[in-house]
Amino acid sequence: MPSFDIPLSGLNADSTALNTIANNLSNMNTTGFKAQTTNFSDLFYQQVGTTGSGDQIQVGTGVQVASNSTDFTGGSISSTGVETDAAIDGTGFFVLDDGGSQLYTRDGNFQLSSNGTLESTSGQAVMGYAVTNGVVNTSGALSDIVLPTGQVMQPSATTSFSMTQNLDSDSATASGPVTVYDSLGNSYVATVNYTKTGNNTWSYSISMPDTLTSSSTDVGGVSTINYDFGSSGGTLATVNTGTSLTITAPATAGGTATTGLPTFTGSPETVADYVTDLNTALVAAGITVGAGGVTVSATASGVLTISGANISTSGSLIQNPVSTNTTGTLTFNSSGTLVNPAGDVSGITFAGLSDGAATMDMTWDVLGSAGTANISQTASANSTTSPTQNGYSSGEYKGFTIGSDGTVTATYSNGKSQDVGQLAIATVSNQQGMVDVGSTEYQTTSASGQASVGVAGAGGRGTLEGSSLEASNVNISAEFSDLIVAQRAFEANSKAVTTFDTVTQETINMIH
Repeated sequence: MPSFDIPLSGLNADSTALNTIANNLSNMNTTGFKAQTTNFSDLFYQQVGTTGSGDQIQVGTGVQVASNSTDFTGGSISSTGVETDAAIDGTGFFVLDDGGSQLYTRDGNFQLSSNGTLESTSGQAVMGYAVTNGVVNTSGALSDIVLPTGQVMQPSATTSFSMTQNLDSDSATASGPVTVYDSLGNSYVATVNYTKTGNNTWSYSISMPDTLTSSSTDVGGVSTINYDFGSSGGTLATVNTGTSLTITAPATAGGTATTGLPTFTGSPETVADYVTDLNTALVAAGITVGAGGVTVSATASGVLTISGANISTSGSLIQNPVSTNTTGTLTFNSSGTLVNPAGDVSGITFAGLSDGAATMDMTWDVLGSAGTANISQTASANSTTSPTQNGYSSGEYKGFTIGSDGTVTATYSNGKSQDVGQLAIATVSNQQGMVDVGSTEYQTTSASGQASVGVAGAGGRGTLEGSSLEASNVNISAEFSDLIVAQRAFEANSKAVTTFDTVTQETINMIH
């Protein structure tokens, strides 16, 4: 009697192959999907006799599915322009936090949660290395990658500045500006002013004007406008000559009048000097000063007050903050090379800033990184190039990028960037031993071995491409070819079943 188990085993095996092919085709557009192939092996054999020469006569008992192997070769990588996307070019898997255990995936179609956690589409956090004191700690334990969404980068005060400056040996003066920042993130223009004092000798002075913001009150029609000059150690700031403050008030002869700019009489112009000069300008404009008119005064702590009925101001009141070590001498040799100072100028301070920021303490980097002076004196036009400094204002979080080594860098509205973590990449010694748990995610097993986790581009791991995705590696042409072969095999086994059925019926009919 024929054994129905043999063609039935073929039908079962071919059915598994057809399911595998169908699954591959259905996941042609699944990001990071890896195609599978069903492999067959024959079953044990029965000995039914021997030949005349003693050779065994064996009859097979069917077929079985030996394995469903996974093709882990990389799919094509295409740019998406989406900052949360990432693709691995080479060997490795992203590491996902599955409630304390780890899953592994090639699907870099990530997203951000409401708290900024980088997550897979199924909700597991993407894992990597955290930042300690501004540096990624790849020796630490893995943790979830969290972006600083909605956060503000704190400002950083300028502590050093530099510029490339040429001083025209035939000129008398020159200047070089650079924008600097205080501890609250407000910006100022610090200017190094040069004055030639002799052959190959120049003096310099560093200024940093600070525009004051007024506060005002209005009680019973009388306005009081206050400008608070800074002080440091009991020393008041002075008034900068760039001040353009004017006052408009009722004129003694009727109507209104506006002061011209007061002529500075002090050198430097102290707050008390400026009060005197401003009162002189009021009188010259025909505005009543004192009782019934405009009153200008200053306190010992440097608060300048303007009060009166129906008054207004325009323009700016600018102070020179209290400063130290802002003057000195530059000496050049006959070739125009700076010989003094021989090093950077430190201890340049500006205190009593009007916004209440901490005292600025800066170093002027006179020498470049190679020890060559940034300042020269030649018979060429005065020029200032490459002004640089290390401070910055506060900035709102704007987005992030993923580097080829997996470093996640947040960007801010102030143009600065900050590393916030580094994606981890895992490899296993036997990829075929991993278990596919769906959503293109895998678990390690004893057959696969434990995952070895590190960073992209190291230890045989692939590199990363940010704002990109890896496509499925399903080959539609090969799948259609395999589909035809599996279909023919299924039909052949079906034919064997019907043949066995016919033979069996004939045998039964013989008996009856």
